[in-house]
Amino acid sequence: MKKFFAALLLSLPIVCHSGTSAEERKGKKVELTVQAGGDYRMNPTQLSAMYLLDDANLLGLKVGSDKSNEERQTNVAVQYKHYFENSFYLAGEMFYLNTREDVNGFWGPIIYQRDYADYRSLGAGIRIGNQWTWERVTLGCDWIGFGQRFGTFQKETSRLKDSTFTILNVIFGVSF
Repeated sequence: MKKFFAALLLSLPIVCHSGTSAEERKGKKVELTVQAGGDYRMNPTQLSAMYLLDDANLLGLKVGSDKSNEERQTNVAVQYKHYFENSFYLAGEMFYLNTREDVNGFWGPIIYQRDYADYRSLGAGIRIGNQWTWERVTLGCDWIGFGQRFGTFQKETSRLKDSTFTILNVIFGVSF
């Protein structure tokens, strides 16, 4: 996956137009992306379909999954994204998570034994980032985000935190 993104970044000047991202979004209606990185406390790969309400506002759906060893996650989110100026955005979302994660957190494998629990919940979050658009190609990153789970359907332990985080979630796709 890292080699794919590196090759993509090196090839962007060849396929890119010289207009600003705001100019390139004008007249477009759909954006389809693949996203990967730290999101919802794990590292899911996500697919997103966004509808451009206008050149600064998008509304869409994201679905994703991640599985590593005993931990797993599936997610579905409805997201609203607003661009300020050219590429900087603020995105709010409502999400559903179905996770199985280590309740001992980051230090669990080092200090404690692994202890897994299942968790199904609803939540809301906010994230900031930059996303650039050239003709049909779009590339961006959710730099950081925070979410809070508020509706729980299943929680096997009280040791799971209700907060979620996004950090360096890379976005690549097409728009038309």
